Amino acid sequence: MSAPERAVFQGARLGRPLLQLALVVLTTLTLLWGVELLRRQDPFLRTRANIPPDLQNLELYLERPTLTLRDGARPLATLQIDALEIERNRVHWRAKRLRQATLYDKQGRALGTAHADELLYNFPAKRLYIAGNPTLTIRRHPLGDFPLTVHTAWVNWDLRAQQIRIEQPIRLHWQEGHGTIQKLRWDLASGTIELERGAFRVSHTLTQERAPSKRKVDIEWDWAQLRSDYSEGKGLRLRDGDTSAFAERAQVYDRKQYAVATGTLRLEDPRIDIEGAKLEIWYAENQKRALLQQNIRMRIKPRKTEPPPEGEGESELEQAKRYPIDATCDQIEYLYRRKVAYLRGNIRAVQQLADGRTRTLVADEAEYDQKAEQLILRGKVIVDEPDRVRLEMPLAIVSLVEGAEDVMTPQGVRGVFYYSDEEEEETPTNGTR
Repeated sequence: MSAPERAVFQGARLGRPLLQLALVVLTTLTLLWGVELLRRQDPFLRTRANIPPDLQNLELYLERPTLTLRDGARPLATLQIDALEIERNRVHWRAKRLRQATLYDKQGRALGTAHADELLYNFPAKRLYIAGNPTLTIRRHPLGDFPLTVHTAWVNWDLRAQQIRIEQPIRLHWQEGHGTIQKLRWDLASGTIELERGAFRVSHTLTQERAPSKRKVDIEWDWAQLRSDYSEGKGLRLRDGDTSAFAERAQVYDRKQYAVATGTLRLEDPRIDIEGAKLEIWYAENQKRALLQQNIRMRIKPRKTEPPPEGEGESELEQAKRYPIDATCDQIEYLYRRKVAYLRGNIRAVQQLADGRTRTLVADEAEYDQKAEQLILRGKVIVDEPDRVRLEMPLAIVSLVEGAEDVMTPQGVRGVFYYSDEEEEETPTNGTR
């Protein structure tokens, strides 16, 4: 090959990469121009170019959709919302104005509904955060057969665990009452509701002879767990008018219609204070019964009596009303349909009287009829007032009717009366005092 031919060949070899580069650049520019031309002609791409900057990172934007959340074939909830925004990474779904969410149980039955202004769904974690004045209506719950409405700041709904959690103050209301709770956990699978530091006010309509009246009962607790057939609570406090009660622990078995409270138990009202360690209640329609036992203590408080007229002395019965009575026994059974209470085992009542005197009553059994205002003492009944009198009888019937109090001993009485020599000297000649 001659020298000129070699020079041309080498020049061609050097120019080939430059030519290839130029072709690549030209092809790229042609493709970009074609894409832009298509973009201008495609209405969907033209719309995307006009999307506001705050929506540029969205994968999808829907208006007024209805969504069904499922666990396999089983529906968990149905959501009706005004607008849905799904991010490009599909991690967060944001909804504007949750018009209604319907929640379902395992059998596909509606448990309740929810409304809110905002909703955020974390897709990987399967969690719903409901905010913006959310309102939750629970229609099937262990508290009873009535809708329960919940108001709070936000609701955390874990779809995987099938739980709704609220960990800030909650307001509740229903037809017969309202209340507040600090924390709530609702297990949708089992229907269990767990409540912490709650307070309820419940209204009851009482049918009386003249006209029905409303009674409000305040209930507070430190912790409670409610199920369809079994519920339990700790630190329970109840106030019904001027009557208050406290229970350290309590369990309620709805199917058996039975409840038991244990630990420190206390009941206080203007007439009597009662303490015990175990209280059982049967509340079926054919068995209205309560049984209190273990470490029972009672204080019967003095009545407020009018002073005697000027110049007249006060009878011993009126004096006794002004002093409290402390009593103990082994067991108290109360049939609250009949309004009858039975006291059994080691009944002992002590009353501190004037001038340091003490009166003691002992009996084997006692029956208190609330309607008849009558107390019946049976067994070995002893009334002992040291240095004054000691009486024994097998039966004593005490009338507690205001102004007509008396004691009857139909089976007789025997006893000893004590008196000093001074009292004997003061006795009149006719033998009367």
